[in-house]
Amino acid sequence: MESVNPLFDLLRRFASTMAREFDVNDVLYELGDGAMGILDAAGAGVSVVNDAGELVFITSTSQLVVDIERVQTADQQGPCVEAFRSGDVVPVSDIRTLDQWPRYKEAAARHGLSSVVGLPLILDDHRIGSLNVYDTNVREWTDAELASAWVLADMATAYLVHAGELAEARKLTEQLQYALDSRIVIEQAKGMLSRDHSIPVDEAFRLLRMFARSHNLGLRDVARRVVEAELQIPLPDGF
Repeated sequence: MESVNPLFDLLRRFASTMAREFDVNDVLYELGDGAMGILDAAGAGVSVVNDAGELVFITSTSQLVVDIERVQTADQQGPCVEAFRSGDVVPVSDIRTLDQWPRYKEAAARHGLSSVVGLPLILDDHRIGSLNVYDTNVREWTDAELASAWVLADMATAYLVHAGELAEARKLTEQLQYALDSRIVIEQAKGMLSRDHSIPVDEAFRLLRMFARSHNLGLRDVARRVVEAELQIPLPDGF
């Protein structure tokens, strides 16, 4: 029976994916995708905390937000950083009106991004990172939208902290470092698929994820096999 509530459908899919043994990268990518869908937004980015206590950009749903996320974590300034530090949601209806974060504002203008909301990934004493969701339109983020997105963010955070033996802070740190290290091989695989199939990078990423999901494999493992020429992913019909 089909649910009338998109959030319920999304949480069911998210929980099903994460209930089995999972790759931390898959959790973070699902988080970005899910929040973007709930808020009907243009893109999302996830950053996680490193050993120095700073946020490091780890993934995005599209190339549209890569530049602005890297500017934010390079400067350690922006809504994602503020959400992480405060533990509160940081909504911005019009980035152009901000009095602070000049490089962040410039990056937003460059890519046509007009509004953003930063959501913390925090559970009890575990500060994991932050999620940013962007739109190309100026918009007021409603309380209902923000509450729904925060539910998804809390769910992802809880899985990362509590799943299996990951409740130990040391092991959680190792998992987050693993995600940071994985970014390089995933970016390489995206580039190779983009080149081999003459498709945009975003489409290459979608192809990579589709293959991983359909074969119940971790995203990093599939990316590694592509980079090491152990695996060739064909374009499916109608892609």
